[in-house]
Amino acid sequence: MTVAGVMSGTSADGIDVALVRINPGPGKPRMKLLAHHAVGYPAALRRAVLDAMDAKATSTAELARLNWRLGMAYAEAVRAAVEKYRVKIGLVGCHGQTVYHQGKAEAYAGRKVACTWQVGEPALIAAEMRVPVVSNFRPADMAAGGQGAPLVPLLDYVLFA
Repeated sequence: MTVAGVMSGTSADGIDVALVRINPGPGKPRMKLLAHHAVGYPAALRRAVLDAMDAKATSTAELARLNWRLGMAYAEAVRAAVEKYRVKIGLVGCHGQTVYHQGKAEAYAGRKVACTWQVGEPALIAAEMRVPVVSNFRPADMAAGGQGAPLVPLLDYVLFA
C-alpha cells in the first residue's frame, strides 16, 4: 500500500508530505520512501497558526476556521504531491497542526489531565483525496498512557531492529 504521511510542525513554516510504500509482510513491516513534497504556508495562514498557539490572541471561531483552512491546505498539499510524483495512494496519515500540548498531567476542573490538541480537519482531506484518513495520533497515544509521540518508536523499530 502507498500512503501519504502529512506533517506540519510548531514552527508553522509549512506542510511536509512523505509518499511511502508500506509492505506489512510477515515479521516487521518494510517501508520505502518514494518521494517528499514540501509546501510553505502562505503568510496569513502562518500567522493564524501562530496566533492559535496563544489563547489570548485567538477565539473559538478562529480555531474552528483554522481547523477547516488547514484541512484544505493539507488536502491541497497531498494532491500536489501525488500529481507531481504520479503516485496512487490508498491512505493518508495526517498528524495535524499542534496548537497545544501538555504531556504531563496537571490539575484541571477537579481532575489531573494531560492533553493535546491538533487542528486540520481530516474529513476535508478524505473528501478531496477519496481515501481513508488516519489522524489523532497524539491523543490516541496519550489515551493509552504515552506522552503523545507515538510514531518515533515504530520508525525506530522498522529502521533499526
